[in-house]
Amino acid sequence: MSGRSLLASINGRPVGTLAEENGVWSFQYDEPWLEAADRFALSPPLPLQDDKIVDGSTQRPVQWFFDNLLPEEGQRLLLSKSAKIREADAFGLLEHYGAESAGALTLLRPGEPNPDEGGLKPLTDKSLSRRIRDLPNVPLTQKASKRMSLAGAQHKLAVVVEDGKLYEPVGARASTHILKPDHPDEDYPHSVINEWFSMRLAKAMGLDVPAVERRYVPEPIYLIERFDREKVGGRWRRLHAIDACQLLNLDRSYKYSQGSIETLAKLAAACRGPAVVRTKLFQWLIFNVLIGNSDAHLKNLSFLVSASGVTLAPHYDVLATGLYDSRLYQQKNWPDRTSLAWPILEAERFAELTFDKLLEAGQAIGLQKPAAERQIRQQRDKILGVAEQLYGASLENELETSPAEQRCMRGIIHAVIKPMVQQVS
Repeated sequence: MSGRSLLASINGRPVGTLAEENGVWSFQYDEPWLEAADRFALSPPLPLQDDKIVDGSTQRPVQWFFDNLLPEEGQRLLLSKSAKIREADAFGLLEHYGAESAGALTLLRPGEPNPDEGGLKPLTDKSLSRRIRDLPNVPLTQKASKRMSLAGAQHKLAVVVEDGKLYEPVGARASTHILKPDHPDEDYPHSVINEWFSMRLAKAMGLDVPAVERRYVPEPIYLIERFDREKVGGRWRRLHAIDACQLLNLDRSYKYSQGSIETLAKLAAACRGPAVVRTKLFQWLIFNVLIGNSDAHLKNLSFLVSASGVTLAPHYDVLATGLYDSRLYQQKNWPDRTSLAWPILEAERFAELTFDKLLEAGQAIGLQKPAAERQIRQQRDKILGVAEQLYGASLENELETSPAEQRCMRGIIHAVIKPMVQQVS
């Protein structure tokens, strides 16, 4: 297969041409984009330059960057089946779904018109409930106006929340929220309440996270406000966001294996205000340790890119995954056999983490010892009380919280957070 090309644009402005010939990917920025006052590179591995950027045999910055726009694992398989395109044909999937991209980048075939301004299509509880029940055999996006799923491994849907009601964006209309139902895998029950509680706890602990909410249709759904959007003149505008794999020129398959304390230091160094970013990344690391998040991989860190540079985006996909390894769910792995997403220095499992190990990690990221100590103590000494308050407040909410969901939240506090607090004391 040879000679394919797609035109990349952001908010309707042409950026460049993505091409693939005989398996080799390339990207060339358009001259007007290179000359614009507000120009920026799509990512550091794709620098602004007149010459075409062509992938090599070992380093493939173009393919890795654009492949990272596609969903992963089962989500990608479902999309490929729906489009009747081989799962391995990433360019073909981008060709098929690129006009419906849920991010800032839109990819169109040469001569293909830009999507119209679009509008909103009501998303009723009944329709959404039916789609959720059809998972995992049918993608959540199967009947959506925009079938291109967001990057990642979980089932998600880009939606608009307006006056409290749910809509699906049509045409060029930008989404405002990401919707996720409970994970269909029975090994991860009540993921909606888990993520909602974990993210609300992160907010209460001072982490920079978007606003989240939960609803029932009657199946539980989780909604998170998009951080890659801004309202300008009453209209939503897309912001260009990349994940850590795209920032570091990594294929998506390295999202776990290339994670390390040294990698966090590299990410901070690539940002504006690296000292502040180092502190925020260490804060994120400590929190993930305390709530037992074993899925804090590199695609769960994002960055906003503009003419002003690269900035760390608010955190997302924060869940107490260690809970599913605990006795609460008939498992005996937590914390002795629960692996970290990637080693923290020499520690590979949660049971191997100590105060001193976290302190060493903070210094390796680039914090001074007193600052690292302060960060650890603040979170360790505060998190249990804050979690108990949040749990109590959640029961007073007008939403009905099932006994199983209450059990999940209590499990996060007592089966996961409490032993981790003791462990790093």
